[in-house]
Amino acid sequence: MKRAYAQARPILADLLGSLEGEPREELQRSVDDITARINTGKFSQAFQYPQLIATGMELYQQQRSANAERARAAHALDLLRRRGSDMLRDAGPQLPPDVTSRLGRALRAATTAEEITAVETEVRQAVESARSVQDRKREREITKTRTKIQRAAPRAQARPVETAETWQDVLRRLQEQMAQEAGA
Repeated sequence: MKRAYAQARPILADLLGSLEGEPREELQRSVDDITARINTGKFSQAFQYPQLIATGMELYQQQRSANAERARAAHALDLLRRRGSDMLRDAGPQLPPDVTSRLGRALRAATTAEEITAVETEVRQAVESARSVQDRKREREITKTRTKIQRAAPRAQARPVETAETWQDVLRRLQEQMAQEAGA
């Protein structure tokens, strides 16, 4: 019995140290239960240590898998958040500072992929809205400039537009000029 306990004790201690939360409490209860039974004189219970160790290892593997899955999910969210942050940074010059800071706070506060995607959608909409405002402003400036030009040169519109020479006509005229100069 002492030998079985001496062999199982370091392994069980390592398992208890590695586990956390409910699995740790479950293993601790099992160890306490077997120890209490052995202390009452049921020495044959010492042979349950290997099974207890196997159960502890199983709990440890489950916890390890769950931790790895949580880490993968957190990494995926970080990648999504980084993509959204890049999108917001690229759109920064087009957006007003208050909108940029509000969207940045919303992106940092997002805890799920759906929330991050919603913020990305809002960034896209804000950029499209800013671009349409810029386009309308540019069109107004172009219209104002055209109007000024038309008012400044009303005679230019009254004259008939001369037909432009084609490149073939220019070559023909140049050839005639060169022939005249060569003959003179």
